Amino acid sequence: MKSSAKEIPFTIRRSRHHLAAVLHRQRDRSLVVLAHGFTGNKVEQGRLFVDCARALAAGGISALRFDFMGSGDSSGSFQQMTPNSEIADLNAVLDWAKRRYRHVGVLGLSFGGAISIFTVAGRRTGEIAALCTWSTVPSLKVWKRVPRKSELNPENVQRVGRAFFTDRPRADVPEVYVRLPLPKLQIQGDADLPRFRETFAKYFPRAQAPKRHIVLPGADHVFSRASDRARVLAETVAFFRHWLDPQTGGDRRRTKS
Repeated sequence: MKSSAKEIPFTIRRSRHHLAAVLHRQRDRSLVVLAHGFTGNKVEQGRLFVDCARALAAGGISALRFDFMGSGDSSGSFQQMTPNSEIADLNAVLDWAKRRYRHVGVLGLSFGGAISIFTVAGRRTGEIAALCTWSTVPSLKVWKRVPRKSELNPENVQRVGRAFFTDRPRADVPEVYVRLPLPKLQIQGDADLPRFRETFAKYFPRAQAPKRHIVLPGADHVFSRASDRARVLAETVAFFRHWLDPQTGGDRRRTKS
């Protein structure tokens, strides 16, 4: 399905930085904000986020994809980025969205999934209508608080700064995720990165309903196969159309857990 939505590039101010963004604008008053992964950007691998934003727009929902500080076309350097800085970035984007849209959802990929979980948990209950995560980083413990030398190697242009290991929420992803009361959908493949699926599956049963965990056989971390991508986009659009539509989502019918 083709989208007739306008695709509008612009920037959002956050403190001393500007965040580059593209709005896929529909007439509906619903919007989904897309948060990219570690070392990613608002396009994502294989134009995954472009395809997703256009699929949402074709389904009648506006979509906003943006670059975190130090990524893509946004200002700042990647070495300045920390979990807390990305939470602040996403909050700035959500503040922009809530001033313009009545129903707002969030979609996060990989590290952007973890950032989305933290950010949504810190906002007022009911402010965000639904949360979808793809292949989310299931715990920040994958990055130790004492960094390895390779992670700070100046020859690595995608290295993080030392603050990345300390400037982060006190609670980890699992304990935050299980407390979220809003509708949640997690999609990942059984060929996701090592321990991602297994770790997430351990705490997902304790998460509050409504919730759903879809595991695609043979799918990798970024859904590289065309058939996997088509399924992911279809499930994601259906999820947001249900929960961002006040005629259907307002009754808070449960998704399958």
